[in-house]
Amino acid sequence: MTAHIHVSSDSSSVAVFSLSNDRISYLFQVSPEGFLEHLHFGAKVIPAANYPSQAKRLHRGCVLEFQDSTYYNLSDVAQEYPVFGTSDNRNPALHLINADGNSTHVFRYASHEIVDDKPLIEGLPSARGGNSQSLIVTLLDEVTKLAVELCYTVYDQHDVVARSSRVINNGDARVTITQIMSSCLDLPAADYDLMHLKGTWARELNQDRMPVPKGRFVIESATGSSGNVHNPFIAVMDRSANEQQGRVFGTAFVYSGNFAINVEQGEFDSVRVTTGINPFNFQWHLDAGESFAAPESLQVFSDAGLNGMSQIWHRFIKQKVSPERFNGQPRPSYLNSWEAAYFDIDESKVLALADITKSLGLQMLVVDDGWFGGRNDDTTSLGDWYPDKAKFPEGIESVAAKVKAKGLKFGLWYEPEMVNPQSQLYRDHPDWIIGVPDRVSSKGRNQLVLDLSRQEVQEYLFSRIDSVLSCGNIDYVKWDMNRTMSEIGSANLPRDRQLETPHRYMLGLYRLVDRIVSKYPEVLFENCASGGNRFDLGMLHYMSQGWVSDMSEPIGRLPIINGASHLFPPCVLASYICPVPSHLNGRQVSLKTRAEVGFFCAARGLSLNVEDVEKDFEALQYYAKLYNETADDVVNGKFYRVQYQDNEVVWQLNSADGNTVYLGYFHILSAANLPFRRARLLMLEADAQYQLLDKQSAASELSFGGDALMNMGLDMPYVCAMQPDQADYLEKGDFASRLFVFKKI
Repeated sequence: MTAHIHVSSDSSSVAVFSLSNDRISYLFQVSPEGFLEHLHFGAKVIPAANYPSQAKRLHRGCVLEFQDSTYYNLSDVAQEYPVFGTSDNRNPALHLINADGNSTHVFRYASHEIVDDKPLIEGLPSARGGNSQSLIVTLLDEVTKLAVELCYTVYDQHDVVARSSRVINNGDARVTITQIMSSCLDLPAADYDLMHLKGTWARELNQDRMPVPKGRFVIESATGSSGNVHNPFIAVMDRSANEQQGRVFGTAFVYSGNFAINVEQGEFDSVRVTTGINPFNFQWHLDAGESFAAPESLQVFSDAGLNGMSQIWHRFIKQKVSPERFNGQPRPSYLNSWEAAYFDIDESKVLALADITKSLGLQMLVVDDGWFGGRNDDTTSLGDWYPDKAKFPEGIESVAAKVKAKGLKFGLWYEPEMVNPQSQLYRDHPDWIIGVPDRVSSKGRNQLVLDLSRQEVQEYLFSRIDSVLSCGNIDYVKWDMNRTMSEIGSANLPRDRQLETPHRYMLGLYRLVDRIVSKYPEVLFENCASGGNRFDLGMLHYMSQGWVSDMSEPIGRLPIINGASHLFPPCVLASYICPVPSHLNGRQVSLKTRAEVGFFCAARGLSLNVEDVEKDFEALQYYAKLYNETADDVVNGKFYRVQYQDNEVVWQLNSADGNTVYLGYFHILSAANLPFRRARLLMLEADAQYQLLDKQSAASELSFGGDALMNMGLDMPYVCAMQPDQADYLEKGDFASRLFVFKKI
């Protein structure tokens, strides 16, 4: 299977570009006017002399024709990189203010280049190349001498097209970028739905599906992070598409800051999807000789429904986005100190928790907040990243060595991007924060945001983190971020560049993180931002896993994990068994259900107080053993959404070799006299037999054909408080679960 870029021409175009592998094709052409006209994105089309679908040229009432081109209506032409000002009034990919003060530009095809592999985007995260080809098309505005480079990469093994754009000022005057999209995808008129992931803190990544509306629908962030309200991902699909069938076009943005994804159904019903940095509160001055690189946008196509799309994303993120060092590596099970100690942590408590961690059979102890200078509550000390001498007289490095001597891994929590006003760092450098003159800075969790666009801030944070990690005893870092931006400005930038602050912040953050993870490739980094407040492919480029939500209560987590699974594979998800009643919603949920929901995340552990551990010690030992024994399957297996309803959720995980199948059934609220339910399993071998295990270890007498499990389905447990002694009844009503395990025989 090979990726191939084919260039041809016919009588009606300057050039036709075909980007294909064995399954998908992306086609566009250069019109006689020099515009890039989109032809097709979808199932493979063999390069040909002529294609049956072309841009139409005909008279339309009250529609402008482009300059002197008769019947050429840009408002109804599918374009690769549209701009505003010359008769297309839909949302553009690029909007610039030139030296004359207007925003009219005409970017025409100038040249193209085909390169093996995939160019890097300097200073920004992007998918890796390998077994790929890239097409770089250069567009030119003859008046201003501005150029745009569009890069397309197609892969042998992945049904993904990676896209990016770069503006180059070859003129002699400054221009101002007010909108720069990384990609534009124009789809022909049809009945489409869109699906995105919405939410808020502790309710992130909930899926929302709707018909594509007339006009423009936007998901966006303007908080300085990709945010928990909308994830930078969207899917547009045929109205009839479901989990297993139908065409789906998915788009994800490899960026962690302000973004916008626009879905616009125009006056002639075609649908335009543009993805890029949010143009709201953004501008960038581009002086003569300078260039601006936009972040990467990824687009996938599946004709096998939403599950088919998810499988494409999951393989691609595993192999081309998340750090190579931990690809395929089972994640250690762990105990996090937060619920056991909160801020009241010290060396003796750490060592006692290490003994508990070891006796439970867990593999790593993580010391959470409270370990650094004077940090006894959340009002103080962020920024002062020195081990607290009163709590750790010999330093955190010493206690880490003692924990590792017990045969455990050692992890540590950081929140480097924030500062408390009550800290030595803030007293020494009050100008190092994101803020504006003569305004009181709003606080979130008693914190302000450090200005990472400043080189000296990056250097300070690197030196403090490096001073601890250099001891060689830190195996894991949880990188937290607990507030978004407000009063956005930088004391380091001139007045006319203040709106560049959020993007410069992201460039500084990426520079800092890249420097740290490059120096410490053996350390497993987890991205955390009050849960899912910055859970995106940009951060996952540097950090192998993420804390998807602070909602650790399992019933509240069901829609979060289910929504996240549309884009993210289990190997990048972290979870732990939480206390009851839940601190967030007060629910009392069994340990069994807490453990079995968390089972479908690769990084699995617990955060409980010592009394709760002692009370459920044997059960926790059992789940620690289960987590350890199945860690490889969760990291390397394939995850499928089997059912997602208001009251029932069914997930399936197949091991990489297909020999083990895990089916999780989650029943939310009980009721009397319920109907019987079945779940049809997915992607089994039809002619194989699958033996049902008892309690995940011992073989039972039951085995079923793969064809029967897929076509007839498996009876789900029945919830009935009146007959709890029946083997196929759940032992509880509300918030019940069962984890089925099958072995192929």
